[in-house]
Order: sequence, then C-alpha cells, then structure tokens
Amino acid sequence: MIGAEVAVACCRRTSTADPGDLYPDLDAPLLCNALVELGASPTLVSWDDPRADWSSFARVILSSTWDSVDRPVEYLAWARRVSAVSRVLNPVPVIEWDIDKRYQLDLAEAGVPIVPTSWVEPLQRWEPPPFEFVVKPAISAGGRDTARYVIADAAEASEHVKRLQQAGQTVMVQEYLPSIDVDGEVDLIFIHGAFSHAVQKKPALRLGEGVIDKPWERMAWTGVVPPTTRQLAVADRAMSVVSERFHQPLTYGRVDIVHDRRGKPVVLEVELIDPYLSLDMAPQAAVSLANAVLHA
Repeated sequence: MIGAEVAVACCRRTSTADPGDLYPDLDAPLLCNALVELGASPTLVSWDDPRADWSSFARVILSSTWDSVDRPVEYLAWARRVSAVSRVLNPVPVIEWDIDKRYQLDLAEAGVPIVPTSWVEPLQRWEPPPFEFVVKPAISAGGRDTARYVIADAAEASEHVKRLQQAGQTVMVQEYLPSIDVDGEVDLIFIHGAFSHAVQKKPALRLGEGVIDKPWERMAWTGVVPPTTRQLAVADRAMSVVSERFHQPLTYGRVDIVHDRRGKPVVLEVELIDPYLSLDMAPQAAVSLANAVLHA
C-alpha cells in the first residue's frame, strides 16, 4: 500500500489538553518510522480530536488511546463510527470484547489458565477472601482504581469494592500471586498472530497504598527476555482462542503472564486494544507491525 495514509491513534496528555498535545507513546514514533520506510504516510491523531477526518485514512491503528476506559461508551461509539469509513486495527468486535475484562471468562471456558478471580456484580454482596488479593474494575487499564490488600485491610477493601459497584462496575477480586514480587510479569507480544518478542515487567502494586493516582506512570519493563516453553504455550493458546473467536489473526496482541502458586504460567491480561508493545526494546518488531498494518 504505497502512499497509504495511516492514522496512529493516541490520546491527549490530559483530559483538558489540546488534541495536538499527545500523551507520550514510545511505540508510536518507531511504528511511524517503519510505516514511512514501507512507503506509507502515518499521522499521529488523538482519537477524540474533533478536527480529524477519519475517512482520509486507509488504516487506523490504536496505539495509545489509553483514556478509552475512562469513557468507554464514547470510545466504543467513536470506534464504530471510524470503522464505517476506515479499517480499525484491531477490529471493533475485538475492541468491544477486550475492553471489559470479563473476556477472561471466555478464555477460561476455552481452557486457558487465568489468575484465580471472583467477579462481583454491582448489586452483589461480597466478603474479603482470607488470602492476599487485588481489587480492580472490569473496565480499566494501567492500574486505574486498582489496589492490593490483605485481610487486615478488609474495611478499606470493602469500601473500594462498594465505590466501584456504585459506579456501575463489575469488580474483579484476584488472588495476589507471590511469584509476582519475585519474577514480575512476562509480557509476550504477538504480531499478525505470530510470537514476536517478550519483555519482563516489574511488580507495580504495593501493600498499604490503596488506590494511587496515575499508577501507569509507575509501570516499568526491564528488557527483552526469552519466554519459557510453558509461558509461550499458554500465551499462544490465548491468542489462538481469540483468533478463532474473531475468525482472523489479529494485527497485534500482548499476553501478560504470571505464575500461580504451583509455578505454572497463567494469564493475567490479554491486551488487544492499545497495549504498549515494547517496540523500543525490539526495534525489528516495528517493521513487522507496520507490515501487518498495511496488509490487514
């Protein structure tokens, strides 16, 4: 697609910033450079920029539309509008499925091992578990409204759950796995359905802090790592389930893996909307992604 116009969709630095003042995105410049090398014409655009003419783009790839979870109804309506005039990557049905973490129930049903999770609906009663746990909303990203607790923090945790329920959220209560403090996470990146590279992420949640402001700015990746055979098998199975569900390999995806108490890999997240893909740590992946975008 020589000369193709490609929108790399991002978000504003703050909710009140000008649409041209974009939140920093490490992947975007590398992807843009790779697209230019392949003869395309990329443009960084805030997804909610009222001036944008989305019909002028042959492709719209979601790179860092990270405030989508703050306005999911508005965001999904935007994605549907844009998909009527351009090709959105990943496609809108994938976005609709992945924006709510209840997608993990589908993965578990398909045999993909996930972190042990209890789901608390808005009107449902809840009691804290006897082990260390994490509370977070089903529609969230970057650690928003997420905190780590022990049973001694039951009152604070209950207030956290109640606040999320009152906001209409389904609440996830996940067992906090001790391996996270030792090994962190391993994030496996897939491009056009094929494994590309893996990176290690440091643990971000700390006991006693409760919900913190801008937790995503604390997240840190330490570099490229070789995944184990078992990690890759679980991540590959998760991506295969998604591809089968939507009848196509996806342009990109990231599967975040941690280890359960028996040392077996389990899925913490499958990020299919706008994950950080660590292109700065694996520069060859930018060209692979650019090719996937242009041939989607």
